[in-house]
Amino acid sequence: MGSAFVNPTVNPDSRLGVRPFDEAEPARLWPGASTLEVETAIQAIYRQVFGNAYVMESERLMALESQFTQGELSVRELVRRLAKSELYRTRFFENCPRYRSIELNFKHLLGRAPESYQETTLHSHLLDTAGYDADIDAYVDGDEYQQVFGEDTVPYYRGYKTQTGKSLVGFTYMSKLLRGSSSSDKDLQEGNSGRLTQAILTHQPSQIVPPTNVSPDWRPILDAKDIIAKALGMKPEPVMRSLPVSSNVSLTHQSGDIHRRKQYDGLQALAGDPIELCPGFSAEDAEVLILAVYRQVLGNAYVMESERLQIPESQLKQGNLSVREFIRCIAKSALYRSRFVDNCYRYRSIELNFKHFLGRAPISFEEMKYHSKILDESGFEADIDSYLDSDEYQKTFGENLVPYYRGYKTQIGQSLIGFTNTLQLLRSASSSDKDLASSNAPQLTRAIILNRPYGIDRPRDAEDILRDVFKSKTSIVDRQQQIQRSAERNAAEQVLTQTLQKQSQEIERLQQRLADLRPVAMMGANQLKDDWGLSTLPKISDEASSSLQQRVDFQAAHIVALQVQVSDARRYEMIGEFQLNKWRNRIFKG
Repeated sequence: MGSAFVNPTVNPDSRLGVRPFDEAEPARLWPGASTLEVETAIQAIYRQVFGNAYVMESERLMALESQFTQGELSVRELVRRLAKSELYRTRFFENCPRYRSIELNFKHLLGRAPESYQETTLHSHLLDTAGYDADIDAYVDGDEYQQVFGEDTVPYYRGYKTQTGKSLVGFTYMSKLLRGSSSSDKDLQEGNSGRLTQAILTHQPSQIVPPTNVSPDWRPILDAKDIIAKALGMKPEPVMRSLPVSSNVSLTHQSGDIHRRKQYDGLQALAGDPIELCPGFSAEDAEVLILAVYRQVLGNAYVMESERLQIPESQLKQGNLSVREFIRCIAKSALYRSRFVDNCYRYRSIELNFKHFLGRAPISFEEMKYHSKILDESGFEADIDSYLDSDEYQKTFGENLVPYYRGYKTQIGQSLIGFTNTLQLLRSASSSDKDLASSNAPQLTRAIILNRPYGIDRPRDAEDILRDVFKSKTSIVDRQQQIQRSAERNAAEQVLTQTLQKQSQEIERLQQRLADLRPVAMMGANQLKDDWGLSTLPKISDEASSSLQQRVDFQAAHIVALQVQVSDARRYEMIGEFQLNKWRNRIFKG
């Protein structure tokens, strides 16, 4: 069969992204099907119901698959139960807007897009009144499903073809949902918003945008010229080269004793080629393997000839040591210990052990605590044995395979958090774990303790986001109110200060006036035998311990008292003046 790559300038159906779907025959499970045919039908059902999104082995519904394999469930019933499962509900209902969920249900269960606003509102009303499970039943138990797929045919995409009794507007709607064989409905590049809402509301055909549909066997390659052109800001000539598997240079030795597994991924330079040492190996094969072990176990750090472990190397070459035991010798040596134990923080040493011996990063804080406990209770060598004697090491590498970096790939039974953690440890092909730029500080402590992918913030719901939004707005309002109150307070203080100055001047004037009247007023008070001169004025509070308002109030009271004193002094001054005039008349007459 020829290459799957299709030149989009030649085939119109390829430009619409429907040819890969059109070429596939609908899968149907006939009575008496073989185990292989049943497994093929299960895979087709997962691919259809989950919108071509990847389903990990740990996510598969094994109980339902077992019932289906034993003939207890038909294809239609398996489709129904997958659509009602927590996995489907989480992906395409709880994390999607209402109309996006409905259009995906049409695509996954009926193989077409909704054609009218009435169809979407019908299912929206059903969700509100009867619930999610009843809405799924409405698709699977409908006459359309029965007539098109029946009990034993896996639903398939059909809305991109003209059909009897169907509106042609559904063709453009389905093309909007069917973006190409390499895409999936879990892809968040365009977000989870509805694709057809506006078109369905207006009952207008939506625009058909040809998807990028490039075969997996074709990939762009950047050679030295492309890199230089990019660095200089020039636009390189686009090149598309084919990379069929058969064209790759074989890395297997002619003797066939060392088998290298080629990896086709972007981290090939970091990961290297896994090497296995088989019986009958040559001296050259052993030397290649020894260098690979040093590179892996010592974290790509340079090893001088004088630092190499000559005795274990000799035992390996003679066949007295397996690869695993040779790794054990290096890991327990003073060379490894001085580099990655004595000069490292505890958790940095543990995360490097995971990287060197198991080819991945630690994925949980429990793993870190487990090895830390072994170090405390049994010592360094026992901790090394716990890695090399573990079931994970035996199943993955065995006795004669050199460990390799594998945590950057998804693996069955492994948490995806290990992906980001491993990428944090795998910095580049030119770096080494002996690099002191980071001062040997742990790289994953925070991510592991929080059980959160490195560099990714915790997920937040709408209430949390709205709380922060309104909190920030409230803070701005509070700040503005504080500024306004501060300005008002400053203005009030300025008014009080001016009042204090005016009152001080008034007090000085009244005191001076009272001093001028006092001599004559005292004569008048003595004439009336009044103790006016002995009366005291109210005390003004200490300015340092009183507020401005209190000082203003005390000054005001003092001014009133002075005014009373001045008024009395004027009255007594008139009596005293009268007495003085009498004495003056006697003096002048006598």
